[in-house]
Amino acid sequence: MTTFAEHFTNISVAAAKEQLQTADEFILFIGRPTCPFCRRFEPKLSHVAKENQLVVYYINSDYTTPELEEFRNTYKVATVPGLLVANAGHVRVVCDSSLSEEAILDFIKN
Repeated sequence: MTTFAEHFTNISVAAAKEQLQTADEFILFIGRPTCPFCRRFEPKLSHVAKENQLVVYYINSDYTTPELEEFRNTYKVATVPGLLVANAGHVRVVCDSSLSEEAILDFIKN
């Protein structure tokens, strides 16, 4: 049995902010192991990342801080799971645990 988000790279909120603004490509998953919707979404994202050799960064939202709340407000991440994709400073966000693997990949690539 795998551990929640074990295939993702943990990142701090401050580092995620910087990457979202400066990276050519950056994928961020915000979720928590205690969230049933996150537990439904995480294996699909993990499989997409593995099959497509994508690096996904992770912030555990179980530990809410003022910094994380501000970050979520800034990027309009109302619920988890939240998937943020940045391309050259342009950030897109989706919060939908029902996405299929195909829809996840399409969101990341487009």
